[in-house]
Amino acid sequence: MMHSDVAIIISSRLDSVRLPQKPLRFIGEVSMIEHVLRQVHLTTLKNIYVATDSEAIAEKVTDCGGQFILTTQECQSGTDRVCEAFQLIPDNQHINYILNVQGDMPFVEPKSIIKVIESLKSSHYDIMTPVVKVGIDIVNSPSKVTVVTGHNDKALYFSRSLIPHGAEEFLCHVGIYGFRKEALTKFRNLPTSTLELIEKLEQLRALQNDMSIGVCYVDNIPISVDTAEDLNKAIEFYQSMSE
Repeated sequence: MMHSDVAIIISSRLDSVRLPQKPLRFIGEVSMIEHVLRQVHLTTLKNIYVATDSEAIAEKVTDCGGQFILTTQECQSGTDRVCEAFQLIPDNQHINYILNVQGDMPFVEPKSIIKVIESLKSSHYDIMTPVVKVGIDIVNSPSKVTVVTGHNDKALYFSRSLIPHGAEEFLCHVGIYGFRKEALTKFRNLPTSTLELIEKLEQLRALQNDMSIGVCYVDNIPISVDTAEDLNKAIEFYQSMSE
């Protein structure tokens, strides 16, 4: 089976300061977490799970034929939740690669997920994540994260500020991470880093501890829902797709 050594884990937390019960908010006729799960299932891969601390989210996942793993509420980040969930997957010895897909991207593209998997497997990096080349009009907001890279598409730094300063074209980060199994375990055991706290970007924990992150290139930045305004944009986008 294609990529049978890969597990895709969607991290979905019920509590959100800016948008309470975010995964259960409706976009059209179904909840956001169901949209994410449907998109991920279009990869046709087998080992797909939603990692959540919420029975209500677990029930939604079950209703649409998905698999869930209940995690503790002590997880500090999405990656911490993914790592905890991976340890709870039955017979996980055959899993060598784990993808962390955020549960607030209702229109995440299946081909982007596959691109991350293939790029990770063909590289020597600990972690792989997608980016999109864009102009300043797309990334001129702290909600968008830009990346600078070195040779062989190795990530040097991620920031909520525009980097590099003075550029006309930027690399906008898309919130999907592919981990080698040993890299995910190492990441979980690292303490929260100073840059991670400043930028509120957990991937900086990896870079600050000399883990390597590679980037691969995809075509689109999926809508990420963090606020009520984002949710309205997602609803409008879904309605336009349905017309």
